[in-house]
Amino acid sequence: MEKKAFRKQQLGRLSQMTPADRQRQNQALQTQLFASPTWQTAQVIAMTISSDIEVATRPLIEQAWADGKMVVIPKTLPHRQMAFYPYQVTDRLERTTFGILEPVTGEPVAKQQIDLILVPGLGYSRDRHARIGFGGGYYDRYLADYRGKKLTLAYDEMAFEHAEWPVDQYDVLLDELLVAGDEQHDEN
Repeated sequence: MEKKAFRKQQLGRLSQMTPADRQRQNQALQTQLFASPTWQTAQVIAMTISSDIEVATRPLIEQAWADGKMVVIPKTLPHRQMAFYPYQVTDRLERTTFGILEPVTGEPVAKQQIDLILVPGLGYSRDRHARIGFGGGYYDRYLADYRGKKLTLAYDEMAFEHAEWPVDQYDVLLDELLVAGDEQHDEN
């Protein structure tokens, strides 16, 4: 299936999830993530502020703060680039044309300082840890030379045995995939 058609299909599937199912799966993912050595050893964690159809990141942000970790969130830049900025509860955010909340002020954190990036997307393959995002290419560009851990959290509706979309040479594979319905996490 073409990427555009797959994205549309996934957006439809995710928008049909019930609040109860979404809550149950978010809880399962939080339990897996917080128990993982990857989370426990990371000191600087990058993640987005999730939209309604994505895995909820607010509880992850709050747990990171409670654990004394630094949270950094992305800001889009010209030429489909992005950088991550420190995020505190008092920081002012602005909604972009993509509908994403981004930091307004601050200085970007150097890529090599980020221990873990929770990579967002619409679909993930269990076999190769390939992902399909929202179509901007921002993450693939950023992750191309990133050396820390790349992990994602996936609702059951986001996990596929094999990629059902084309995986291109510039698509960056993930290190770890946690799926809500899985008992244990899967490491590459």
